[in-house]
Amino acid sequence: MKPFHPLWLLLVPLLFAPACSHEAARDLPVTMTWDKDQELIAPAGGATNVWEGFRVDEDAFTAEKDDAQFILWRARTERVPLFVEYSLQGRPVQFSVNVRKKLRLPPASSFRREKLEFRLNRGLNFLRFSKTAKDKLRVRAIAVGRPQAESPRHLRRGEAFALFHRPGRGRIALQGRGRLELTLQRTDGGTLPAEVVRLRGGGLTGRVSHSFEFSTLGVLRVKATEGSFDVRSYRFDERPPVVEGSRAVLAGTPNIYIILSDACQASHLGTYGYGRSTSPQIDAFARDAVVYENAYTNAVFTRSSVGTLLTGLFPDTHKTRVLQAALPSRLLTLPEYLKPKGYRSCIITSTFGISTRFGFTQGVDNYFRVAEKAWAEKDVSIYQQLRDWLKQAPAPHFCYMHYIHPHFPKVPPPDFPVSFLPGKARPTQERMAQLVKKRSRTGVRPNAEELQEITDIYDSSVAWVDSEVGKILALLKERGDYDDSIIVFLADHGEALGEHRVLGHGGNVYEETSRVPLIIKYPRSMALRGRVNALTELADVFPTVASLFGQRLTLDGRILPLPGTGGEMDDHMVVSRTFNRCPIYGLRWRNWYYIIDFNNSQEELFSLAPDADPLREVGARFPAVVTFLRARFLDWYGRFRNQEDYSVEVNLKNLPAREIEEMKTLGYL
Repeated sequence: MKPFHPLWLLLVPLLFAPACSHEAARDLPVTMTWDKDQELIAPAGGATNVWEGFRVDEDAFTAEKDDAQFILWRARTERVPLFVEYSLQGRPVQFSVNVRKKLRLPPASSFRREKLEFRLNRGLNFLRFSKTAKDKLRVRAIAVGRPQAESPRHLRRGEAFALFHRPGRGRIALQGRGRLELTLQRTDGGTLPAEVVRLRGGGLTGRVSHSFEFSTLGVLRVKATEGSFDVRSYRFDERPPVVEGSRAVLAGTPNIYIILSDACQASHLGTYGYGRSTSPQIDAFARDAVVYENAYTNAVFTRSSVGTLLTGLFPDTHKTRVLQAALPSRLLTLPEYLKPKGYRSCIITSTFGISTRFGFTQGVDNYFRVAEKAWAEKDVSIYQQLRDWLKQAPAPHFCYMHYIHPHFPKVPPPDFPVSFLPGKARPTQERMAQLVKKRSRTGVRPNAEELQEITDIYDSSVAWVDSEVGKILALLKERGDYDDSIIVFLADHGEALGEHRVLGHGGNVYEETSRVPLIIKYPRSMALRGRVNALTELADVFPTVASLFGQRLTLDGRILPLPGTGGEMDDHMVVSRTFNRCPIYGLRWRNWYYIIDFNNSQEELFSLAPDADPLREVGARFPAVVTFLRARFLDWYGRFRNQEDYSVEVNLKNLPAREIEEMKTLGYL
């Protein structure tokens, strides 16, 4: 008989240990997307359940942020009870699910369990706790359906999860018995070719691992085709991003002019391919400039969008996202940045929202509000105000001009020839308002003839703005300022004209609302003209101006590409959002446009390829694209949503009567 070897003592625990432990890996990214019901959020699940604002602390999640939340994935929409086990020192905290329904949880010195009932969405659900800095909140568990729910295996047969990755290398280890299918979807010119790796778990420990690499953006999808598995470890080392090379730098301090046309849809301008002659002056200007073909606003709400334009920060960073919000004074604005460089600045606006009250005159030397009530003061206009200001403004100077047209329900002034309504009565603001509000008030959509009338009036307003832009450009040429100045023409957002059976903006992020014109004339000495196809956004304007002065600021936007220097479409993406507290987000990546609605978790996907119908939803045909864009969006949201909230709120009841009336006219109240 052979002598007993001591090494067998080390193998005994392995032989009798369970093949799969329920202790979860705690180093998984918080942007995992699951395709199954999650029944329990508990520390044993580690980072697989935490969304933001919490840390795993022994037997509970401890809230580190005043606004902390979990994400819960569900396979179907249903009304179910939630059992929240928590302790709280301080005042009651607000608990909400998907923003809509809010309840208050009372203080509890020891852990207590509250039964709450909510409607959960198919897909993602946000479970949010809002407290004050002094409150101490710990959450031990949130169970769905029953109070003592058990944490299931991460993956049972047929279940899968996905992880978004930037370029780099990683390794994932799972434990269990059965078979796994790992799919690596890597971006390649807008397609997502897949590499499939099949693994088998079992043996003494049931442990299986796989190393992987992404040279481009991509998604790792892990599916259990047989048996069940838990994730035991995960590591990913992201490759450092390539630092941008040197950029063109200004020779001096040119004058800077920004002209904004509110709610101007890019596709209704000639330089963006429109068939009607709505914009001859802007089209001529574009031939002297760089035209950004695929520019997007970051918010389809004026105050939020202009806040991004003037700070280079996304709305989820600067927090000016709702009707009552003002731009926080702690943020650096473009006029403030230019002031130490010797610039004198002014804002001339025909909309009430861009004002001192809402935080937009930080660093501004002169502010002018141009009234448009019934066009009574026809001799007072943005052009006239600019001409008067330039008579006494020293160089260098910065001027931001904001036209409220063609924002619904605006119409051209009485003395402007309306060329797109032959044989019809001259449009009035009352008529336009009646047409636009028909659906919201009666539930009846405008018919084809009424939609055409809306478009005709809208195009007439675009033509009027074009004529005003022509006057401003002629004035700058007359003064000798045109050639050596930076001149920007853009919009804060577009306007839906029925393309997706939707009118207006603010509450939708379809492409006709989020895509905007962006045309920049650089100083003549830089010899920059042409068209840039790459995706750009309004957040890029401020960092681009700073780069022209030889400075790189840490802002959310990036430096705008120039013709011949990386101006083609790449893997960069842009994101737009609605202005409500429970937003809808739109994401453009290459020739795909993805929408996710936080109200109901509904997703939509549109193809913008030249041979595709941009109005047709195609998500069911391209599930891999939906998976990739959902995961990539959540990665973006996790980085920019988790910012300190320094938002400033304005009591709308204290606004002057005329501003309240204007808000009603523009459809905000």
